[in-house]
Amino acid sequence: MTTTTLTSPAGRAARVADRFALPVLLLGSFLATANFFVVNVALPTIGRSLHANAAALQLVVAAYSVSYAAALVAGGRLGDRFGRRRMFVTGLVGFAAAGLACGLAGNAWTLTAARLVQGAAAGIFVPQVLSTIQAGYAGAARQRALAGFGATLGIACVMGQLYGGAAVTLDVAHLTWRLVFLPFAPVALLVAVLAVRLVPDTSGRPLPLDLRGAALLTLTLVLLLVPLSVGAGAGRPTWAWVALAAAPVAAYGFWRDQLSRERAGGAPLLPPSLVRLAAFRRGLAVVAVFFVGLGGFLLTTGISLQEGLGMSPLGAGFALAPYALGFLVASLTVPPLVGRYAGRVIVAGAVVLAVGLAAAAVQASVGYDGLTAGALLPAFTVIGFGQGLVMIPVFGVVLARVPTDRAGVASGVLTTTQQATIAIGFAALGTVFFRVASTGSASGAATGATGADWRAATVAVLAAEAALALLTGMIATRLLRSGD
Repeated sequence: MTTTTLTSPAGRAARVADRFALPVLLLGSFLATANFFVVNVALPTIGRSLHANAAALQLVVAAYSVSYAAALVAGGRLGDRFGRRRMFVTGLVGFAAAGLACGLAGNAWTLTAARLVQGAAAGIFVPQVLSTIQAGYAGAARQRALAGFGATLGIACVMGQLYGGAAVTLDVAHLTWRLVFLPFAPVALLVAVLAVRLVPDTSGRPLPLDLRGAALLTLTLVLLLVPLSVGAGAGRPTWAWVALAAAPVAAYGFWRDQLSRERAGGAPLLPPSLVRLAAFRRGLAVVAVFFVGLGGFLLTTGISLQEGLGMSPLGAGFALAPYALGFLVASLTVPPLVGRYAGRVIVAGAVVLAVGLAAAAVQASVGYDGLTAGALLPAFTVIGFGQGLVMIPVFGVVLARVPTDRAGVASGVLTTTQQATIAIGFAALGTVFFRVASTGSASGAATGATGADWRAATVAVLAAEAALALLTGMIATRLLRSGD
């Protein structure tokens, strides 16, 4: 299946590569995920600087998420065909160039175009991370590497928001929001250089590129994610409803195309036979439900802390520090727990997460105006710990139930689902949040809302996220029936 592996050293250089390849790969996935979340806190400042309305700003977010999600499966196929290290490096170089363009953008349309390219570049290099782990590690080493991948995603979610808040608040060299984007360019180039030297190349079975399938998948994601992300800020115009209605039609067309291609002996982008595997199907459902809740939590919590409680972006970041600490503790404890309890860790994590979210909802319900970072510390710590127990092992647990020769495409589908459902969580739970809080500003945050409005909006989304956490645990118990 592969040309070389990380576990087959050939002399001193190979041993060095074995030692440092995984950190380089994980740093790449960190950049892609953090870049998705770093924009949230900066949106109000971007709007004022570029004179952009709510729809234009939400399009900046949607451009990255749509192109990223659309490119992931095709990116995995490109890595199999042309070499994973080559596509990892190529994607990083494109990501760096687009990040520089984002930082230099003079208007919202230029920024949106640059984010579109940056998301596509991320969709090319991120699949190479999981594929290289699957090809180069085995047994316990693979589980540790996959746990590291899950931990990296969670840490990137938190650190992206913390960095966005710090960059806007500190305003180094009067760069304001531009400092949110510019540092990603040199870091991405550094990772690319390190990858050339330290990441051994692997490849999979070179299959023909399913261009028609890629086009239909992209169309489906565009019809779904763009109206969800932009429609609320644009006042839910007719085109948004038409697009949402057309999304299931496009999805059905994609599925029929994939069925016919597989029956004809071709190489579909998403083999339907893979989805027919009960373990993979249930794992896909766990990923989808969990990341919808995660996306909603990360968006609405930051806004509630700033707009509702009056914290600065940096202050909101500090309030979220216990959440990051809880996730960090989970990242240290998950590997031995998974070794002993396997997928049951995910079920336990979902229950812990639901308890933490419910506790935060109760706090907001009975005393929202008096909430402080200290008062929220216990609930946020539990939420971070619970999310870590689910997120860190979920990819490894699901992929362990997939045949080795299908791990590459399976990892691409899982990552696409993760990215798409985070965006859906942003849009869907964000819409609920803003609607309950009554009105919207240019940044997409509510204005003119009273303290009661903010309290009601916060309680509503926290309750919804707690329900999603419980649903995650219920689906995960079905996943365990496939065997640990």
